[in-house]
Amino acid sequence: MTETIETSQDEVLRLKLLIGELTALTDRICATRQSGQLDEEALSTLVATTARLFADRMDRDPATTIAVPPDRLNATQSVMLIKALMEVTDINLFDLAIWYRRVG
Repeated sequence: MTETIETSQDEVLRLKLLIGELTALTDRICATRQSGQLDEEALSTLVATTARLFADRMDRDPATTIAVPPDRLNATQSVMLIKALMEVTDINLFDLAIWYRRVG
């Protein structure tokens, strides 16, 4: 049982390191306007994986928040992602209002 916990802690540490690397890579790719070279499958996997990770954390701790400085994510970027997520999961604004109350 202890081995599973240690492995899990190692995996969390590894993910934290990968997130740091991913952030730096993303900054460089966006700064040079090269995001178009990333295929849609890879981008979709990244978005879905991040959403699943956040949802799992929120299920375990409803007080989970996202503290992102304005220079890292702006309103336009947020709405673009929200719109894409709503389309891929077939959620309309009425459904969103219902779900928003459920998780809020």
